[in-house]
Amino acid sequence: MERSTSAAPVTGSRLRGSLPKVLMAAALLAVLAVSGCAADSVGATNTAEDFRRAVAGGDPSAACSMLSAHTLEDVAGETRCEDQMASLKIPSEGAAVRTERYGRSALVEFQDDTVFLTVSGSGWQVTGAGCRVRGEAPYECEIGG
Repeated sequence: MERSTSAAPVTGSRLRGSLPKVLMAAALLAVLAVSGCAADSVGATNTAEDFRRAVAGGDPSAACSMLSAHTLEDVAGETRCEDQMASLKIPSEGAAVRTERYGRSALVEFQDDTVFLTVSGSGWQVTGAGCRVRGEAPYECEIGG
């Protein structure tokens, strides 16, 4: 079994944020830390890399299709997801440095950001992207979190 305590709780969104999301994210990470185990996480890594390529390549429809339903709702807000995607600052260079999977959730760490994912019936979906570590403080994310 592999456990990680290096990931700080994911919170906030530059597009939207609220205390309930912060509490839910903290609770989720606490559960994941307790139940974490090593597992094949190639699918999560591939999805995170595909998402970053879609954003960098100017394919907002593809990027939006990789978001979880809840994250898609956050990103779109009062407009279309595709319209919001162009304004986000999500790094696209570099390969994955580390991937950790905990049950139905995963994080893929790149040199310049972290992408959080969840698995659903249709595969891995992005729940947070453009996330940066802020020391002991929670991650700050461009999308979700």
